[in-house]
Amino acid sequence: MRTSGTDPRSCPDWSGATFRTISAAARCARGKDTISVHAGTYGPVQLSNLWPSATVLITNAPGESPVIEGWGGIPDFGAIIGLWRVTNIAIQGLTIRNTGVSDPEHGGYGIHAFESTFVKLYFNTVHDTARHGILTNGHQIEVVGNEVYNTVMRNQWFKSKYWDAAVTSQPDRNQWGYKLIGNSIHDSYGECADVLAVDGATVEGNRIYNCVSTNLFVSGSQNVTVNRNWLYATSDKFNRKDYGTRATGVQLANEGKAVGWTLNNIRITNNIIEWVSQGIRYWKAPHSGHSVKDTYGNLYVAFNNFNRTQFSPVRLDTPEGWAPLGTNRFRRNLVLNSSDWSWFSTDQSGSWDLTGSWNYGKKTTATSPGIQDSWGSYIPAYDLRPGAVIRWTIPPWSESGMPSTDYHCKPRSHSDWNTPGAVN
Repeated sequence: MRTSGTDPRSCPDWSGATFRTISAAARCARGKDTISVHAGTYGPVQLSNLWPSATVLITNAPGESPVIEGWGGIPDFGAIIGLWRVTNIAIQGLTIRNTGVSDPEHGGYGIHAFESTFVKLYFNTVHDTARHGILTNGHQIEVVGNEVYNTVMRNQWFKSKYWDAAVTSQPDRNQWGYKLIGNSIHDSYGECADVLAVDGATVEGNRIYNCVSTNLFVSGSQNVTVNRNWLYATSDKFNRKDYGTRATGVQLANEGKAVGWTLNNIRITNNIIEWVSQGIRYWKAPHSGHSVKDTYGNLYVAFNNFNRTQFSPVRLDTPEGWAPLGTNRFRRNLVLNSSDWSWFSTDQSGSWDLTGSWNYGKKTTATSPGIQDSWGSYIPAYDLRPGAVIRWTIPPWSESGMPSTDYHCKPRSHSDWNTPGAVN
């Protein structure tokens, strides 16, 4: 399709027709068809009630960079790309931008998939949206390799407390199967990435930074893997104005009233979490009249780096019923704790296995792994001091639940991380 194309009154019987709009081309597409979008600027796209037998791919033409433009005119709760009750739709390689922000109360989304299944959002760039950049509601959703930034712009004046997120599942129904992989999510005047009311989610290889309140929020969900993400802040621009604090790295909660599950079987491994307010926080949400019990169980937090948090690197509120459920392990983590707060703050320390974690306090010493870091400068936790060597490794499968890769303590540089389009 091209900006010079024509939308026919009826669908052609041959392939290769040149349409003017994505909406018209998608209505005529069949399973396994590809809609190639050539360079140019196109208007908003609304697709509804499309159920092809196999995936229809809507993608940029090779080497070209088409733009889906909101022109600042997306209505309240509208979207630049709206997917309403569709299945087997993949959108790839597009730039989606500019919903418009007229005031602190209103505005639209970048991409909104509602009551949809098997939707794949790959390698897109989404920016300058009043509300969420990408909002999904449904099953078997994949958000992979996108760059999402300048979102929740209606909150840029901090006139109210809005908890929209740059990328999130929609917490008004139980959902199964969600992948958030290899994205760059940053500069959001709300939360950055939310996993809400999902059974079976993978959050892996994302670079998430400069968010309000929390970088990654997992609430009312179970069977979630959070692996090899980099969560951090580079400035105080997005600090909460009520408390003046930076966002939390990973926040866990059971915030939903009637949908979702009690937090259970959450694996948080191999992440680098630094320069945030707290590394991991379980927040006991206000819970009057909620059907989901506000507790957690079977959390495995292992092989992570927590570096220079403003407050306790780990803070776990008292769950409903006092003690958490199941087996909970905080194993083999590296903590560089610059604050005067406890590195592991909870009233339920007896419910956690803390074996094998290292807390080095404010200073590196001769017994530390040679990490050089000083509060006030941006030196990453995983750069080795000159002459330092790694003296220990963790054998694969040496403990139950550990990830199968990244079990060695090894250095990473700022450039050795995912960029938009990279998938682990």
